[in-house]
Amino acid sequence: MTSAKRKVLGFTMVELMITLTVVTVISLLAVPSFISFRQRSALRGAAEGAQSFWNQARLEAAKRNSLVKIGVASGSGGFCLGATTVTINDTNLDEPCDCFTANACNVAVYPALVDVSGTAVSEQAQWQGVTLSGTPTLGQDNGVAVIEGRRTALIDPANEGSITFAAPEGPNDYRLNLFIDRQGRAILCQSNNAGDKMSDYNSRNCDP
Repeated sequence: MTSAKRKVLGFTMVELMITLTVVTVISLLAVPSFISFRQRSALRGAAEGAQSFWNQARLEAAKRNSLVKIGVASGSGGFCLGATTVTINDTNLDEPCDCFTANACNVAVYPALVDVSGTAVSEQAQWQGVTLSGTPTLGQDNGVAVIEGRRTALIDPANEGSITFAAPEGPNDYRLNLFIDRQGRAILCQSNNAGDKMSDYNSRNCDP
């Protein structure tokens, strides 16, 4: 009796192998979808963080009633965004402040150099694999622009342009632009150069 029950309740080796095969196939099919999801999530988070950073710097310009220079700095260690106050007579208006160095940008940097507890953190790790794509068209193709405090618009309307972010390495070529218009407004849109499209940005496409 006991033996009969064991035969009914148990699995044969063939059944077990079939089950494992099915689970393996389903897992292999799900992996690309998961990687694509991670690509989109990381890119969206980085782009939205950069947009929030720009809006914060723009607000600071209004609060301080001061010119604020915002730019992207890149080097062998990666890239970051920095904002600092300037005057119209500064000779380096077309150069980003050194957002890799603590206190070099007196308004803000993104990603932050320290966490909420004041502990130093890796800027590049916070990008989650997101990288710059091509050369920014913001400013004179140098990724730097200055906004003024009264209207929070660009002091030079010709400096409007984009910073393009590319998704982490994976099966899809996703790219988002942080476009800054002449009024100083930060708009996220999908790059027309993206090889693959993100459905939630299909109605918002822009160059480059």
